[in-house]
Amino acid sequence: MNLKQRQIDVFNAVMVNKSITAAAARLGSSQPTLSREIREIEQLIGFDLFLRFGKRLTPTAQAILLHEVVLRSFVGLDEINRAAAAIRTNNAANFRIASIPAYAESIIPRAIQHFLGTQPAVHFSIHSHEEPSLRHEMTMQVFDLGLAETLFGHEGATTETILIGDMVCVLPHDHPLVGRKTLAPLDFGGQPFIFFGQNDPYRHKLDDVFAAAGVTRNYAAETTTAASVCAMVAAGVGMSVINPLTAASYGGHSVTFRPLTVSVPYLLSIWRPTHSTRSVQAGLFISALRHVAKDMAEGLKRALNQAQPKP
Repeated sequence: MNLKQRQIDVFNAVMVNKSITAAAARLGSSQPTLSREIREIEQLIGFDLFLRFGKRLTPTAQAILLHEVVLRSFVGLDEINRAAAAIRTNNAANFRIASIPAYAESIIPRAIQHFLGTQPAVHFSIHSHEEPSLRHEMTMQVFDLGLAETLFGHEGATTETILIGDMVCVLPHDHPLVGRKTLAPLDFGGQPFIFFGQNDPYRHKLDDVFAAAGVTRNYAAETTTAASVCAMVAAGVGMSVINPLTAASYGGHSVTFRPLTVSVPYLLSIWRPTHSTRSVQAGLFISALRHVAKDMAEGLKRALNQAQPKP
């Protein structure tokens, strides 16, 4: 059994894009062709890669394990083409940032606005990925900056962190616990809880907090982004604990935020290529991130204080 380069390309594209239709568009192919190729790959390797629910695909545990290996070792034609494009567009002052969705939807837009106040000639290109894919993208070194939740060492890169603040509780606006000024881990006992995915580093930190308190939360749902957690909370699915950046920028009015009595510090991790033609701009953008992070943390603190229930 030997997978061909095309088959690895197809598998990687479906995993990264999370749908056969999007993967087909990325590869310049068709949905029926990729569906057939995925079935052929499954027959070749001897196990299912995806669970099929109508038109929706969910990766199996075996597919996730295989994709981890692919991300560590695979350099395909698509990556080479994007690296060449990044090099070609350097002269156009194109500053490329790889980021997890939570930052692309919260701090990055504000940091860009702050940055452009003094550097209006710079053009930004933001590429949003979940963290496993993001690590692979950053090691390709076609980005000027990478923003993730966890630091990881890589030759030819430097890393640093920004302490944003503590994670905060989010619950439906009409939940009985809204009357509390703060929420303790014990308050979550028996409550429907929206979990982050198993690969999320803060999922494990929160699990440790509740385990230490002897608290069992009722599993309501699991998702990969803080924005989708808020959407589920707003719909009444359950309650959760999320990062302060998403809490500070969330525009919905059907949720309430409360401080958690146990401190769970949230860090923004920055990955930066050691040798880059954009090192000056990278330094300036990191300064913008720090400035905006401080503003957002202070704004969230004020909002939490103002939202406290009256005695």
